[in-house]
Amino acid sequence: MDMKKFVLAVVVVFVIAMATNFLVHGMLLLPTYEQLQSDQNTFRASAQMDAKMWIMWVAWALVSLMFVWVYLRGMENKPWVGQAIRYAIVIWLFVVVPATLDQYVLYRIPYTLALTWMAVGGVQVLLASLATAAICKKAPAAA
Repeated sequence: MDMKKFVLAVVVVFVIAMATNFLVHGMLLLPTYEQLQSDQNTFRASAQMDAKMWIMWVAWALVSLMFVWVYLRGMENKPWVGQAIRYAIVIWLFVVVPATLDQYVLYRIPYTLALTWMAVGGVQVLLASLATAAICKKAPAAA
């Protein structure tokens, strides 16, 4: 394993996760979350979430590390784009969909929000997979 590529991929996956989470949850879905908070007391207050945000950063750092590590363990000598798409589908079905369904059961949220989380999770995983595969691809063999 090339440690420089590994570390770079972990950092890039973390940045992708943080950027997309901010765009989706911190901006686009924020009005939905605020409405749910005021109507149903579904989520913690913003100040409480802000105080615990470091926990989310640690969690995403761990996810980024393991995401790249698992990809590298299963990487084959095949075109990197196809591997990235396959990996994204597997991770989406293995992690994103079940976690979202669990959250739908646990929290009082509309099914449309759960579907949005699944769709966004799919995009996040695809972007992270493509970045990981592009960074970690093997150099072509010399002729």
